[in-house]
Amino acid sequence: MIHYIIRRLLYIVPILLGAALIFFLIFNVIGGQDRYLYNMLPKKVRTADQIEVYRHKYGLDKPLTVQYFNYVKQMVTFNFGKSESRKLPVTRLIKRMVPVSAALTFPAFFLEIIISLGLAAVCAFYRGKIIDRILTISSVLGMSISMLVLIMLGQYFLSYRLHMFPISGWQRGIGAIRYLLLPWLLWITVSVGYDIRFFRTALLEEVHKDYVRTSKAKGMSETQIMFRHVLMNAMIPILTYVVIQIPFLLTGSIMLERFFGIPGIGSLMVNAIFNYDLPVLKAIVMVYTLFFVAFSLLTDVLYALVDPRIRLS
Repeated sequence: MIHYIIRRLLYIVPILLGAALIFFLIFNVIGGQDRYLYNMLPKKVRTADQIEVYRHKYGLDKPLTVQYFNYVKQMVTFNFGKSESRKLPVTRLIKRMVPVSAALTFPAFFLEIIISLGLAAVCAFYRGKIIDRILTISSVLGMSISMLVLIMLGQYFLSYRLHMFPISGWQRGIGAIRYLLLPWLLWITVSVGYDIRFFRTALLEEVHKDYVRTSKAKGMSETQIMFRHVLMNAMIPILTYVVIQIPFLLTGSIMLERFFGIPGIGSLMVNAIFNYDLPVLKAIVMVYTLFFVAFSLLTDVLYALVDPRIRLS
């Protein structure tokens, strides 16, 4: 196990270098430099001479290989310079906004998974019966409603009309919870339908296998079979589904952050795209890649812990 983890950690190096190369080619080779410099300059001094001054200042007049290795150096040191749109160090912005996005997405995500897994187990246990059909139809209906519609309805009825939640805003510390309750509720409402359908399918695939019939022949109750055997054996696809979504949580809350005025990494990314703020975009690409690789490794390790038949080598 330890040797496997060490090997996978070493794989992070070429993955990060590849991600850096792709991003570098897109923004530095395919005509990105001039637009970046043009947007960075005040309107009164957007001249060709001034653009050349800034090109030299930021090292964009150097050979492409030198620029690429400078970007790699920024990744290693996590020093991406200063955001031109916000006039603050990029590292400080990332450190400030990643916890905000995590506070929005992670609690809602794990509540969503717990609720969905419980309801999916009920569907599988009572498969074909009325409660299964009601939950399945409700899941399809929930999947059919877009997040945008729910946000508008939630803000109008629950915030504006009933004054149950703030319409938008943010506060540091424990006071942030009052601004997060409605986004959490909307996140769970939108996502739980997809999860129930997936988890129900994963559980029903196990219900018809030989070990279930053997357990029934030994006199075990359906409840014991479902929660002691079926649920554990269905954990491989469930873990894959759950863990692989975690890296997307950092940028998956863009719409909620924009509509509710939450200063998270999603809002930072949107502003960086509109302002063509390359230092911020570079940092977000690196953070996202690190999260994706880390949780892919976590998925493989959890496989071996959940299913003893799996051995990592």
